[in-house]
Amino acid sequence: MILNVATILTISRIIFIPGIAFCYIYNNGELRNLAAFIFLLALVTDYFDGYIARKFNQETPFGAFLDPIADKLLVVVTILLLSRTFDSIFFLIPSLIIVSREFLVIAIRQRLAEIRVLVPMRVNNLGKVKTAFQMISLFLLLHPNIIISFINLHTIGLLLLFIAAVLTVISFIYYVRNSWDDILR
Repeated sequence: MILNVATILTISRIIFIPGIAFCYIYNNGELRNLAAFIFLLALVTDYFDGYIARKFNQETPFGAFLDPIADKLLVVVTILLLSRTFDSIFFLIPSLIIVSREFLVIAIRQRLAEIRVLVPMRVNNLGKVKTAFQMISLFLLLHPNIIISFINLHTIGLLLLFIAAVLTVISFIYYVRNSWDDILR
């Protein structure tokens, strides 16, 4: 396997995860702003790995395999970290929906790989919008309780997480509908 810039960016996203976790839990959250910054840096690598892969013809089967794993790890670990802070049904329900969907999509992809379906599940625009809401919400929730001009960004983060959960269900239905016949083979 030859590593290219796009794949290195994807790998770096995975490497950032322990840094996010450490900064989030260190000394009861003393470095949560740094955790949010590292998370933001991981989001930037997510954008650029795809852009570079397409623009400079660096798309590889390994990169296509690793990119969604890096995204899922980033989301699931961040939600687990946030569960230490947010003891609320408004955080729990959307988080359970998002994490469950991530595992179910992994199962579907595994099933499709087992039966050697040649057309992989591609990310659609709805999935990209869902991911944007999800990542922005997690970024806002990683910060300590911040208020800007009487607007509590955690409340906005929770609202965006709820919207992401709704989009998660819709995009999951899309994935299942498009691969149902193959899944049942």
